[in-house]
Amino acid sequence: MEISSVRCLVARSGEMLGMYTLDLTFIDGAPHAVFEWEAGDDGESTPTYTTPLDTRFLERLPPGGEVSFQYRMSVEDPRPAS
Repeated sequence: MEISSVRCLVARSGEMLGMYTLDLTFIDGAPHAVFEWEAGDDGESTPTYTTPLDTRFLERLPPGGEVSFQYRMSVEDPRPAS
């Protein structure tokens, strides 16, 4: 599984939390921001909380930076409120 990074504006329960850098991976060919990973018994990590990203708003950034992509829309944090 190829992992990149994406910078995006994150909201939770309708409240804007700010800009965050999240992992970015493709699930069934579609880009997803990963909020949380779960380590499996085999040592492989699996994304447990993700949100799909619309490719129209996903912009690749110039190479050499710490972040590979920028997302030009806000995303909702899918994790349960604690």
